[in-house]
Amino acid sequence: MTFLEDVLALVVILSVVVFVHEFGHFAVAKIFRFPVEVFSFGFGKRLFGVKIRGTDYRISALPLGGYVRIAGLGPDESTAVGASEPAPAAAGPRWKRALIMAAGPFMNFVLAVLLQAGVFVVGIEVPAYRLKPPVVEAIAAGSPGAAAGFRKGDRILSIDGSACRTWEDAEFAFAVSPGQRLPVEVDRAGATVRLFVVPLGVTKYDLGVTGVGPALRPRINKVLPRSPASEAGLQAGDVIVSVDGDKLESVGDLLAAEARHAPGPETFAILRAGKPMTLLVSPRKESDGWKIGVATGVEENRVLEKYPPVEALRQGWRSLRTNVRATFGVLAKLFVGKAPLKQMSGPIAIGQFAGEAAREGAVAFVALMAALSLQLGILNLLPVPLLDGGQLAILLAEGAIRRDFSIAVKERILQVGFALLVLLMVAVLYNDIRKIF
Repeated sequence: MTFLEDVLALVVILSVVVFVHEFGHFAVAKIFRFPVEVFSFGFGKRLFGVKIRGTDYRISALPLGGYVRIAGLGPDESTAVGASEPAPAAAGPRWKRALIMAAGPFMNFVLAVLLQAGVFVVGIEVPAYRLKPPVVEAIAAGSPGAAAGFRKGDRILSIDGSACRTWEDAEFAFAVSPGQRLPVEVDRAGATVRLFVVPLGVTKYDLGVTGVGPALRPRINKVLPRSPASEAGLQAGDVIVSVDGDKLESVGDLLAAEARHAPGPETFAILRAGKPMTLLVSPRKESDGWKIGVATGVEENRVLEKYPPVEALRQGWRSLRTNVRATFGVLAKLFVGKAPLKQMSGPIAIGQFAGEAAREGAVAFVALMAALSLQLGILNLLPVPLLDGGQLAILLAEGAIRRDFSIAVKERILQVGFALLVLLMVAVLYNDIRKIF
């Protein structure tokens, strides 16, 4: 059932973001009076529709976005996959053709801003610390951050040259740079200090972590049966404040305290439903150290990020600018081999994200749709033949030499672009399958 939910959620998202993208091409083509032969919701066989002023408005069998066929733009993607019809010739001024091509990604950006603004109007719950300035309050022992020389009280100013306003900015910068030596500027008691840290890649997505962060006390998510924690009376939801007097600021502190005071019994000071309690726990020796038998998360206060409509639009625009810069930064690192390919996701992983967001609720689902609309817009601006950015690059080259390339040359360029996209799809599918297994 989960698989079907994932597929359905992905179909809904793609249907919206791709259709809006194609509507951008369609609308500008109509404004410039280019002949629009087909404007379809969905792909494949035509189910039904109506023809108005030479345009076939249709519903097609596969509800995955849609497509628009515009006469006068020259060879398109259908040429690259071996269309039986001859490729159409280009017509009309190049600047008009360029605006038609750019309108698709532009509409994806507009959709992303509007959807994100809608999320902010309704309100979305986020961890409170992620909106706060990145002041270091906890440093895990033996972590990359400890090795780099971070100190409690350091306020992170920039990472790899990019300013950091919040913990959200800092965590993203570390996450996309595992294994890289990053320069980090911090404010230490009024003086600017430059440190270098190499984030450690963790999880199947190879996300970089440094072991520095805000003080988030460990919270018990699960107590294993017949474990020392179960025997001592610890319960899911308990927040661990200290172990034998050692105050805890992270899950790493808990692990270190267990090892330091084992075999115990250790005095655990906890909060249960906000009320302080103490329990005696005796860790058990296992192959990988002293354990008490719990699965832990962090104590995480959540806040509702919500704005009035005008401010929500402003925040949506700010989110767009931030995410565009971040995405192009990641793409640049991927291109030069500084970011791992594990961080790329294909349709399988995106379907899983879509299903998880749908199960969380409408707000999370719309937020993911906004993010994917933005990513689709950026992807289509890349100068790869077959994508809108590739078509724009061809138009720029033709403008530079003051003549159009021949139909045959354009067909070959599009075929190369098609081959590159197939290779990219194989790579991301391989990544997705590797993450599953």
